[in-house]
Amino acid sequence: MKPDPSNLDVIEPLNDETVSKYLIENPEFFDRKADLLLALTIPHESGSAISLLERQVAMFRERNRELQNNINEFIFNAEENDALFEKTRIVILELLKTDSLSTLSDAVDDTLKAEFAAHASRLFFITEDGKDMDNDGVRTLDITPARETLGKLFDKKRTFCCELTPEQARLLFPDTKKEILSAAVIPVHLGEALQEEKGTGMPILVIGSDRHNHFNSSLDTLFLDFIGEILAAHITRLEA
Repeated sequence: MKPDPSNLDVIEPLNDETVSKYLIENPEFFDRKADLLLALTIPHESGSAISLLERQVAMFRERNRELQNNINEFIFNAEENDALFEKTRIVILELLKTDSLSTLSDAVDDTLKAEFAAHASRLFFITEDGKDMDNDGVRTLDITPARETLGKLFDKKRTFCCELTPEQARLLFPDTKKEILSAAVIPVHLGEALQEEKGTGMPILVIGSDRHNHFNSSLDTLFLDFIGEILAAHITRLEA
């Protein structure tokens, strides 16, 4: 049985007239298909004003602004990374000059604080039952209160930046005159065998600030992680 032609929708052939009719009846078409404007070539005489051409120019200008913003952001990030690299280089060179854990602790106190615009920096060795290391100037923490007070910070495998609770600040920075409000906690991965061989506990590096957001969770920690890795390698070569 053949379909009744009278029941079929009349499909108009696609030509200039039907395209024009569709665009007139659907003026929002180019709002939905804005990218199509960039593919159009619209002939015009010099000095004439054509709305589609103006729209094209406006879109090209917007794209150009977006591109410029992206370039500016890229340059800003590159400059920030370059400055961080220079600070990291200075810190690492100073730390590598040390020949013992006590001189390393002193270098950490002075260098990281200065280069990272912080209020204090400390290198701790976390030991069982608060066992003191036989070395003046080397700071130790009892593993039990450290685990209880630091909580999730204690088990982090990479640098973690956050605001500190008053209890955490007192544990990590008991001798600072200003209250430490935010910190970067940097694990120094020294294996248990090396810890036992050298008579040290688990190293942990902390950098603190008296500003709430100086160290925050959105901070890029790549360079701080790198310092932690360098510290781990350096400590294995040092005398206790």
